[in-house]
Amino acid sequence: MKKLLIPLLTAATLLLTSCVGGDDDYKTPDESASEMITNIVVCFENDDKETLKSYFSESAKKNGKLDTEIDEAFEFIDGDIVSYGEPHSGCIGSITDKAYGGYINEVKTEKGTIYKFDFKGMYRYDEDKTQEGVSGLRIINMSDGYDYDNPKSDISTHRIMVGKYDE
Repeated sequence: MKKLLIPLLTAATLLLTSCVGGDDDYKTPDESASEMITNIVVCFENDDKETLKSYFSESAKKNGKLDTEIDEAFEFIDGDIVSYGEPHSGCIGSITDKAYGGYINEVKTEKGTIYKFDFKGMYRYDEDKTQEGVSGLRIINMSDGYDYDNPKSDISTHRIMVGKYDE
């Protein structure tokens, strides 16, 4: 009986203390950034301004211009989004102060216009929770002939920004 009891207790202990049944919903900050940029593009695809606004930090919502900027961003896109590329993302900082961001190239509309969407924000900011969320969104029209590698004119007519996006 002792020979059977020890292996059973060992197996039970391993089962109860292992990662089995762990939190399958946990996402790393990098995964969260990738999901966020995808969700942002989907908001434009579905004409969902309210959900887009909900992704912004409380601090960004206090600037008083967010609703207008979101409306202008939706107007900037010339038609329905029909496809988009893979999300790219990253994060930087300590466990208590982590910035994140992401972008998607090749966001294409029914009219053939191609855009790049990218965002910046705070994934976690223990010092001021109102900073957590998207702080800025930038949409660039990549089909309008502007030479981004050798800029010679004002870029502001070739892109739109929502929130605070320091370049």
